[in-house]
Amino acid sequence: MASELYMNTARILIVEESAVLRQLSLNMVEELGFVAQTVNDVDEALNRMQDREFDVVLVEVKAPEKTAVARIETMRRAVKASGRKVPVVAMSSGIKRGPLLSAGADDILMRPFMVGELEAVIDRWLSPGVIL
Repeated sequence: MASELYMNTARILIVEESAVLRQLSLNMVEELGFVAQTVNDVDEALNRMQDREFDVVLVEVKAPEKTAVARIETMRRAVKASGRKVPVVAMSSGIKRGPLLSAGADDILMRPFMVGELEAVIDRWLSPGVIL
């Protein structure tokens, strides 16, 4: 698995408003052997991304759809402005895939998800030869 190549080196940024879900996501990412940081909102994520480089960004999105789409668009612009090609993965509970993908999400994790699903998504984006 590609994820094994990046254990303890891949940096994952988790953007999650809920303290409980933020801790749960952090625990899952760390259980997989990755280095992770969490932030409460998109503004914090933008600041953190100026200071550090990340390999994958996991962004919580929730209803209403318009707000979720705006959140993904903001993250996509920030990633593009950083000059790096970093996959933005939406963690969604109920928002349709199409609008999120159109807004710039590279992938979607539908909540609730299991550790194996998270691993598969991270693995997909860390695999050698992935083109964003």
